[in-house]
Amino acid sequence: MIAIAGLVLAGGEGRRMGGDKPFRQIGGRPLIAMAVENAGRHCDPVMISSNQPPETFAAYDARVVADIPKAGQGPLGGVLGGLTALPDGVDWLVTFPVDCPVVPDDMAAKLVSAALDAGGRAAFARHGDRDHYLSSAWHRESAPVIAKLLADDDRRVRAPLQALDAVAVTFPRQESDLSMFANANTIDDLAELEKMLAGRSSKGM
Repeated sequence: MIAIAGLVLAGGEGRRMGGDKPFRQIGGRPLIAMAVENAGRHCDPVMISSNQPPETFAAYDARVVADIPKAGQGPLGGVLGGLTALPDGVDWLVTFPVDCPVVPDDMAAKLVSAALDAGGRAAFARHGDRDHYLSSAWHRESAPVIAKLLADDDRRVRAPLQALDAVAVTFPRQESDLSMFANANTIDDLAELEKMLAGRSSKGM
């Protein structure tokens, strides 16, 4: 079995929902708890990307890693921080945005398998008509590519994926589960997702 580390991207300020995004709740559960649980299904270790003090996330069994080379580089700084923190013997990192609390249970395994099958160093999720660049898998050898882009002040998440010829992995869209890969960027998004998940539970999903 391929060793995979998981990284919850929790570094965003969440201004559109009034701040403190990782600890906003859906159904009584913080987004950070849902993301850590998602990562833990197929990933070991699980890390949290954040520039906040590590004690902020003391309730979760996950190492907190800061952005590299510094804060303010956007999500790619978090990805690079996670790749730099990979333990020996673990070559793959899968990222889980904290504002995307519902992903397929087998997302990490499928992303890494697709990248390996293609002989590549990265893969990302595609769902419906949208690409989800931050629901992605990165080989440790992708770190220099990201570092070079950040040094050139190119913070687009798509840029290293293009440079690495990343594989797009399609996850089928099911009308019965519209919450899959939905982003929670605002208070209204949180409320809508809560409704979706309540309906999901009532249908026994």
